[in-house]
Amino acid sequence: MQFQSLGVLLWFLPVAGFIILLYLLKVRRREVRVPAKFLFPAITTDVRANALFQKLRPNLLLFLQLLAALLLLTALARPMIQAKGLPGQSVIVVDNSASMSATDASPTRLDAAKNRLRRFVQELNPGEQLAIIEAGAQVRVLSPLTSDKQKLLSAIDQIQPTDTAGNLDEALRLAAALVGKTGESRIVLLSDGAFPPVSDFSAGNAKLIFESLGSSGENLAITAMDVQERSGGFEWFVGIRNFGSQSKQAILEFYANGKLIDARSLTVEAGKTVGQTLTARQLQEPLEARLKVDDALAADNAAFRVGVMQKPIRVLLVGEGNFFLERALALEPNVQLSKAPTVPESERGERVGGGEFDLIIFDRTTPVPVKARAVMVIKAKGGPIAELGPPVRTPRIALWERDHPLMRYLELGNLLIDNAPRLKPAPWAKVLAESQQTPLIVAGDHQNRRWVGVGWDLLESDFPLQPAFPIFVANLLRWAVGEQGGATDMTVRTGIPFSLAVDPSETELVVRDPEGRTRSFPVNDGAVVIPGLERVGLHTITGKKTQLRIAANLMHSDESDIRPRTSIELGGKTVAAQNTLTTLRDLWKPIALALLALLMAEWWVFVRRS
Repeated sequence: MQFQSLGVLLWFLPVAGFIILLYLLKVRRREVRVPAKFLFPAITTDVRANALFQKLRPNLLLFLQLLAALLLLTALARPMIQAKGLPGQSVIVVDNSASMSATDASPTRLDAAKNRLRRFVQELNPGEQLAIIEAGAQVRVLSPLTSDKQKLLSAIDQIQPTDTAGNLDEALRLAAALVGKTGESRIVLLSDGAFPPVSDFSAGNAKLIFESLGSSGENLAITAMDVQERSGGFEWFVGIRNFGSQSKQAILEFYANGKLIDARSLTVEAGKTVGQTLTARQLQEPLEARLKVDDALAADNAAFRVGVMQKPIRVLLVGEGNFFLERALALEPNVQLSKAPTVPESERGERVGGGEFDLIIFDRTTPVPVKARAVMVIKAKGGPIAELGPPVRTPRIALWERDHPLMRYLELGNLLIDNAPRLKPAPWAKVLAESQQTPLIVAGDHQNRRWVGVGWDLLESDFPLQPAFPIFVANLLRWAVGEQGGATDMTVRTGIPFSLAVDPSETELVVRDPEGRTRSFPVNDGAVVIPGLERVGLHTITGKKTQLRIAANLMHSDESDIRPRTSIELGGKTVAAQNTLTTLRDLWKPIALALLALLMAEWWVFVRRS
């Protein structure tokens, strides 16, 4: 047992002394002569008790009053005992990311977390509530706060392993929103800690508990795979990293269309990365690199590739650099992004064609004539698409062309822009978005080249932080560069959303994962957004007129580094892991009830004696 204010108990001695003193100094009765005192034994006892310096005699009322004082001071000292279960309201955040499929627990870390969660439910006491949040790439509330054990157990059965990185940031913030404002509450994170530090997080009034799972960090992973077409054939590169503390031996196998074409033995030292390159005249898709190794995580022992024969979209970003734009372009699987402060001489020219890049983006820099078939300018002076005028403060987009391919699925009404120059579009340019004062986005075809103009600095607005921004970039690539024949086979990372352009007559696409499970997604005007694939391997996407393959790979260092963490960084604070979760249950409430019952008993005794 522990006490929050142990010093309060020291007050029992003076309080008890005061009660005894009052007992000894009780008001004396008026003297009355009687014929014999043996006729009044109760009065005789009382007179003896009221006499000073007499030996205390047993008295039930005195005992009850001293016991009541002891209970009162004990309640004020806030005694607490270790107990099973989670008092009050608690949210359990279960990490079901790729690293939680490591087999150094019984049988996996995720299974150990689910078993631990079932014990929480079984130990749930009356009046206590639990909520369960699944922290995969997509955060899901599997059960709101409830004390219904059957509903909680059913929610636990819904937790499935994934081969994605976990979204712990969103899951923890959601947990804090559920119980962060209540007094007696807990947020319990069941995870191995294999995720980057979470900034901008506060648990509020809730107590945060991190229970670490796993015991081993030995893991070999495929961290990179690329296939390039060279003169006379293909070069297939595979990178392997050892995340463990001991050297590992493995066999790397190369498969083309399901057939083994090469196998190599290799040794990777602890913490090191090695690369293997295969040269082949022809390669038949799908391609697969497979590691045969004894380690704890299987999801990163294979990597797949399709769409190698398709020409990638080559994009050149000219300017000082723009993190948000670069990240949005990186979400598109077929984009090869290059950056430069100025346009290379080999890319300059008045005629379209003969250059390396399909799209050149001038970000806050003066555009020059280029060979690319598509050009985008962002707050750039001197371009042919629009002239820049005096600035306009805080323009709000009032109208935009929702039916234009560049503006589909965009919601721009809440966009905040600090300032933008007044645009004067070229006669051939069409205004796609405008405020009451000035056009803001224009586009058009000119001299066999497609142009897009954005009139403001992206970094002086919240556009890069809006959900519409990656959709705008995807629309830009489809409209400016074009996609021959609609969607094609591609390779993506697990858990990362991507979009597809399909036949406009399609209404629904069905995605089948490597394990045979299917999910359906609606198609709107020939476009569909897939929120992310959860399993490594080959997926098929089918529709009335659509048949394509998507290869999904993990290739995430945080997930492949499966060392169980002894502490994690949340909101700038270090939270140490607890191997066994014990909670302290406050006893002041039951003690207060016992005190109330004791006072009632003392009053009953007093009344009976009176």
